[in-house]
Formats: sequence, structure tokens, C-alpha cells
Amino acid sequence: MFGYSMVQMVRANAHKLDWPLRESVLQLYKPFKWTPCFLHQFFETKLKNRKKMSVIIEFEEGCHETGFQTAGQVLQKEKRSKLKSRFNKINCCSAEVAPSALHSLLSECGDIRKVYLNREVKALLDTATEASHAKEVVRNGQTLTGKGVTVAVVDTGIYPHPDLEGRIVGFADMVNQKTEPYDDNGHGTHCAGDVASSGASSSGQYRGPAPEANLIGVKVLNKQGSGTLADIIEGVEWCIQYNEDNPNEPIDIIGMSLGGDALRYDNELEDPLVRAVEEAWNAGIVVCVAAGNSGPDPQTITSPGVSEKVITVGALDDNNTASSDDDTVASFSSRGPTVYG
Repeated sequence: MFGYSMVQMVRANAHKLDWPLRESVLQLYKPFKWTPCFLHQFFETKLKNRKKMSVIIEFEEGCHETGFQTAGQVLQKEKRSKLKSRFNKINCCSAEVAPSALHSLLSECGDIRKVYLNREVKALLDTATEASHAKEVVRNGQTLTGKGVTVAVVDTGIYPHPDLEGRIVGFADMVNQKTEPYDDNGHGTHCAGDVASSGASSSGQYRGPAPEANLIGVKVLNKQGSGTLADIIEGVEWCIQYNEDNPNEPIDIIGMSLGGDALRYDNELEDPLVRAVEEAWNAGIVVCVAAGNSGPDPQTITSPGVSEKVITVGALDDNNTASSDDDTVASFSSRGPTVYG
């Protein structure tokens, strides 16, 4: 297998390719491991031009503009390859590339720092319980209702449910590019209700802790409840840009009940999704993310929950009682420490 030029390229550029991308390329060649050498070129030509992968390209600091232009010029000459979205806040862009194009990018674009596989991210929320007494939020004797606060739910979308009536003040769709609020899965609406339901449809039974908060739906997951790193990053960057465009009515909180496997990079900032949520935090937005549903083993917190800055939230088991005295961490809830300690 080492005789294939793409295999040699992967090994020579291992420091510039994250390991899921390296594995993805190598997997293409495993069926041909025992192919006679005189057939290598024939099979490799087909693989290099007919397969394609979705990736995120990170550029060296300060080289985003020139890197993006050079990468675009390189991919224009390649089959089945193109640039897609730019992520200016984290110095990255997304692209679709054939293996041959990946080889060309690494050879001809010196501004590339690293290339990541555009991995899957999934919805994570399991259930919300009464035992947290979240409806009884009181500070200094005053009941807090979320009035004057705007929460962006980065998820599968948001449906104009009667319990959210009049408080959906914005919507963005990174999946299907629709303009009116909708949710073809239900997960995002569930999350929005957990935060800000008025409880009007249930005589207050399903009232959320912030029944007067405004909501913005940011659809980054499809109707199956899954998406990609690129879609999530695009959604987070949209929130940052929204605040720059609307300084008097900004997003105060981003809620993300989603996540993907946390890979063991040199540090968490090697993870493009972590960098995106930390850019939002640095821009003044409180970011709350799910820990994940991969417990009870340690080091199972998903990305972007491994970030040191954001608020990572686990799940509670109320043992079917109203009292909090017997509450425990739910068995399925992901546990720390993170893969970074």
C-alpha cells in the first residue's frame, strides 16, 4: 500500500492533516492493498479524481485572505473540488476536495496550517426534568423571567409554537437556506421550550425558566438531527456577526445541545469548533453547550464542551422525586475530565 503516491503524501504531511482526515484517505486505498504494483497507477488515478471529501482548511495566522485566494486558484484547476464557506473569525474555510486536490493544496498553498475532516456533529439533549427547579429562578428576592435577554438556539431550527409566540425575533438556516422559522426535527424547538416556554399550552406545567426571553433560531442540524463542523461553525459565526450588525439588540446567550467526538489534539484550541465557540465568548456572548450522552466513563465530554471558556452542562437523574436530596448525575451524562485534563 505504501507504493501509492497519496499514501506517501499523507505520511509526509501528517502534521498538516488531522487524524480523521488521514484515516479517511488511507481507507480509500485499503481495498487495493494487495493489488499488483503495475496496477497501482490505474486504480490511483480513478481514486484521486472520483472520490471527494468535505474538509475545513485552516490558514496560518494573518494569511487568511491570501490563503483563501490561493486555495481557490488551486481548486479551480482540480476535478470535483471547490471552496465553500469562509470562517473569518477562526482563519478557516470549508471545501470539497478530491484526493488529488488535497495533494495540490498542500503542495502549492504555503499558507495552509492544517486541514481537518469536516466531521459529523449530532444533537445531544435527552430530557429536561422538574427536579432542577429551573422555573424558580430568584435573585435578591426578584423572580427572573429572561425579560430583555436574547437566546440563540443553535440546533435543528425553531418552530413557532404557541408557547414561544411573539418572541422569535430572528432565524438563520445554514442547512436549507430558508428564511422563515421552522424545525423539521423538533430537537431545536424542544431546546427552545426548555429555555423560554411560556407554558401557555399546558396551564404553566411546561413553563421554562425564561418565559419572557427572546429567541433566535439558528438551524445547523438537518432533519435527522446531525450536521457538520462547518455548519456549526457557520452558525456560531453568524451569531457573532449578528451582534456586530445589531449592537443595541444583541444575542446574550448561545445554547448548543449538540456535539461531536473530542479528538486529542495538542490542545483544545486545535479543534476548530472549540475555537469558534471561544470567539463567540470573547465577543461577549455566554455560550452554554451539552456535555454529551456518552457516560458514565471518564473523559467522554464532547466537543465543543471541552473548551475551557464555555459553560458545559451535564444531565441530572432526579430518581423520580421532587426533592433534590437524592439527585445524581445521570448515568448517560458524559463525564470529565476532558481529554485535555
